Amino acid sequence: MDISPNDGLSSNLLSLAVDRYNCYAGELVTLFLRFKVPKELQGFVQLSFPNVMQVESYQMPEGVSSSILSLSQLNQESILHVPLADSFMVDEIYEMSVSVRVKTFQMDQYLLSEAELFYGESISLAYEAVQIAVLSKAKYLKHLPEIYERDDFVSHFLMLIESFWKPISQQIEQMNAYFDPVLTSPVVLPWLASWVGLSVDKSLPLERVRALLKSAMIFYQQRGTLQALVAYLETFTGGEVHVLERRARNFILGKQCNLGVEIALGKENQPNSLLIEVAVPPEEIIALKLSNDMYQRKINDIVRSLVPAHTIFDVHCEFR
Repeated sequence: MDISPNDGLSSNLLSLAVDRYNCYAGELVTLFLRFKVPKELQGFVQLSFPNVMQVESYQMPEGVSSSILSLSQLNQESILHVPLADSFMVDEIYEMSVSVRVKTFQMDQYLLSEAELFYGESISLAYEAVQIAVLSKAKYLKHLPEIYERDDFVSHFLMLIESFWKPISQQIEQMNAYFDPVLTSPVVLPWLASWVGLSVDKSLPLERVRALLKSAMIFYQQRGTLQALVAYLETFTGGEVHVLERRARNFILGKQCNLGVEIALGKENQPNSLLIEVAVPPEEIIALKLSNDMYQRKINDIVRSLVPAHTIFDVHCEFR
């Protein structure tokens, strides 16, 4: 079975949600878990949360008994173990929920709950987490007259509104991350690259695309220089790049010289030309699923877009 841990499909394999993101101490919170069983029944789902969140009930998938669950304590955390045994069917999607009572102090704090899907004993296929804010009073109270701060009913009512809007508020508060090549979602990368006119090669690894986009402005500022050419090719290929610049030699002007359209200066010269040698790692060709000739043509196209128009170049890719 070919399984790559955390291969970018975690949202299709596992998801974790909560019925409220804000709550008071002593209130009941429900965690909703949705997962897809791997192609072989050799794994388990693990749900961990602080032990101040005490389990009161389970809602299991149809046909699955809660007796298969095991709850343990480790480092002030409760760990719920869901073995993917005979009760489940491969490639099927299941949903379950866990209701917990938040028994903590009357103070502002944040509780993190984590879910992880494992194949075998240690291969992590997917990971999800949610954070619940336990508040002493609703934050929206600061927008009301002071007389309402002691009213528990108003505070609880505003808490419901805060919990409903919290996912949207978090997106707004983290808006700057969408414009960071390192933090933004892979779906947003092509759109972000279009801002600087950088074409995104879908065959490249995600980390390589992020590195190119992060350095895009530097490449454009140094466009046409040797430094920009080497830096871009090394980032794109993940290998070593050596560039030999050929300059004019034997440049002599004397009384006997006749300059014209068909006259070249010097002997055996090829001015304004480059010899580019690229040492390509072997795993690069395997990952991109390209032949050596196709990869060579790809690098040629990239070099043509980076060097001045009058420059002549030769590219040699060495596939080690």
